[in-house]
Amino acid sequence: DALVNYVSALEYLRPSPSFDRYWPATIHLVGKDILTTHAVYWSTILMALKIPLPKTIFAHGWWTVSGEKMSKSRGNVVDPHAIVDEFGTDAFRYFLLREVPFGQDGDFSREALIGRINTDLANDLGNLLNRSLTMIERFAKGIVPEPLATTDTELDNLLQQTAQEMLRTFDIHLGSLEFNRALEAIWSLVQLGNQYIDKSAPWTLAKKPEDKPRLNTVLYNAAETLRFLCLALYPFVPQAAEEMKRQLGLVLNFSKPLLSAEITWGGVLPGTEIAKGSPLFPRIETTKTQGDARVTQDQQPAPSPTDQITIDEFRKVSMRVGLVTAAERVPKSTKLLRLQVDIGTERRQVVAGIGTKYVPEDLVGKRVVIVANMKPAKLMGVESQGMVLAAGEDEVT
Repeated sequence: DALVNYVSALEYLRPSPSFDRYWPATIHLVGKDILTTHAVYWSTILMALKIPLPKTIFAHGWWTVSGEKMSKSRGNVVDPHAIVDEFGTDAFRYFLLREVPFGQDGDFSREALIGRINTDLANDLGNLLNRSLTMIERFAKGIVPEPLATTDTELDNLLQQTAQEMLRTFDIHLGSLEFNRALEAIWSLVQLGNQYIDKSAPWTLAKKPEDKPRLNTVLYNAAETLRFLCLALYPFVPQAAEEMKRQLGLVLNFSKPLLSAEITWGGVLPGTEIAKGSPLFPRIETTKTQGDARVTQDQQPAPSPTDQITIDEFRKVSMRVGLVTAAERVPKSTKLLRLQVDIGTERRQVVAGIGTKYVPEDLVGKRVVIVANMKPAKLMGVESQGMVLAAGEDEVT
């Protein structure tokens, strides 16, 4: 009876619009522990009834906790409603589909979930949207400018090719239920988009009127990259995709098949007005635990002071106020920024670990305090001629 319910609910014994619409199933998704029941016994019943078989039967894996199957007796059941209440539906969906290949078992942990949110969604995707719209607001009065094809570079061409190839690759993986690989293809464009902005340095182009055509091209390409990402992200994070669409001022209908014009570079109309909003995915502070018995840093006894210095030693520290004239991300690092700081008598290159708190273009024109007499050091291959002093909730850099 349980198996026959699949077709009896659709009134298979008589002409029925529901049966014609929903059967045969394109994909019959089942748990791996009941695969035999559905692939052998249910298929036999359908063949006896002369009813078409499902086109695909796919068995998904289990989520475990610390390598163990969830069970009430073990007390390790994860409540998905509580996870959604705390982190949101989109973030939870993204984690489940990105963390492990669909069909295999996966091990759930809050740490892994928060890591995906902070690294992929906040630092990569959220940062790309925020910095792109910030620069369109600042350098183009909130209007997507018209690009000039004659200013295209190899990097522009690579960005365009990657965006269009991403949609083709994404479609192949989605059809094969390889959701993690589809998301990997999407994130290759997210990461290239951030690199494109870093290398194009629109904040520098904005300083010279003769670079205005190039600046307009860079800003347009950033907006167009985000449009491609909107299209691909909707099946995975629909609420975020809708919000991206709103902030970008796009007119898209996610419920309809994509038109050829929509998957071709150049879909954003010059003159489109943006509406920058709140961050898509705010970073999760890892010291804030809910329903967690672990002791947080605030609850631990303060360590005894060590390595104290005298006032004479402190007097040796030379602190200078400098003006940030340029800023960019250090390649392959989400935390490090390379700053050019004018301290009056000279210009210094300083590497600062504040990349998770600031986007580079927001620092240009700001004043910072640096330790000016530190011995130069190399961080990820980039020489730093000082240290930026910055205070935060978690650490001091």
